[in-house]
Amino acid sequence: MRVVALANQKGGCGKTTTATNLAAALAQMDKKVLLIDNDPQGHSTLAFGFHERDFTLGTYDLYLTSDILVEDAFLAVSPNLHVVPAGIELSAVEMTLAREAERELRLRRNLRRSAMPYDYVLIDCPPSVSLLTFNALLACGEVLIPVDPSSYSLQAVRKMRETLSVVREKKGHDIVPRILMSDFDTRPLFVRKIMEELIELYADELLDTVVHHTVRFREAAGAGVPVILYDPESRGALDFASLARELAAQEVSVKVAALDHWSALLHGPRVSPAGVLFEADFPRAKTVRITGSFCDWSAKGLPLNRREDGAWECRLELESGRYEYRFIVDGAWLPDPHNTETVANEFGGANSQVVVG
Repeated sequence: MRVVALANQKGGCGKTTTATNLAAALAQMDKKVLLIDNDPQGHSTLAFGFHERDFTLGTYDLYLTSDILVEDAFLAVSPNLHVVPAGIELSAVEMTLAREAERELRLRRNLRRSAMPYDYVLIDCPPSVSLLTFNALLACGEVLIPVDPSSYSLQAVRKMRETLSVVREKKGHDIVPRILMSDFDTRPLFVRKIMEELIELYADELLDTVVHHTVRFREAAGAGVPVILYDPESRGALDFASLARELAAQEVSVKVAALDHWSALLHGPRVSPAGVLFEADFPRAKTVRITGSFCDWSAKGLPLNRREDGAWECRLELESGRYEYRFIVDGAWLPDPHNTETVANEFGGANSQVVVG
């Protein structure tokens, strides 16, 4: 799973246009895509035809409600494309969390608790370096920086790179930057000069795809559909199809330094002759239990023991077979955030899965 934040401190550079249309283009490539609207303006939500009256849970709840996960909050645009919506209430997150410790990790930790059967997670950020943006950057492995052809574009890229340096130095978190020329009308001379400067300064980070200026983007946004569905043969639709193919062809290997215990854990339970070792990283939890098909989905579950490092564990002797399970964390039923093996359940979410023998 690749987690990509779309960020630029400069407004009007095409972040939301890129986020929504790239998500739709990837979904058409049969990729499973989650788009998180992380901007209080809620433009990514509106771009898919959703309004605040259409949802009760959204990105706001991922930050502030510990038992609300992605599978509780997303809206389905298509079988391959889900959107976590946002509205103006998201602007209250920064003030609400002002005195909370590690508030910049709220989104990251929620994603790691959620069932995430996606190939791509795109996070549309606000046009500022705010708590919302820092949460997105610390949750992602890549950042896509859309740049429009204006006199402030180069300065905006420099500022964004400075922000990435701060994240690396202060949090030990490396992010792969990618720069996208967005909404470019390549005919004027000053636009071609901007393109030349971008190529000269950021050749290694600049994507080959150029998203050209077209009125179809505004028309599609007004209709509440991506341009690839609004006018599949338009220049904009072809540009985003090209962008999706270019990103999909790139292999990403990002070393993410540990900010908490989760990175030290193996991905999923460990099967050995001594039994199956289940580990869970919920450092603030008071109780963690496990339930699943091996105990007939007991509501009480089986207890995990807290280790000295704050992680939880238990070892179960299970016969050969395929088992589904979930953790019960302070009463909330959650999938295993470290196990990528999941199966859909009857409630619209996913159960974690382990195979023994």
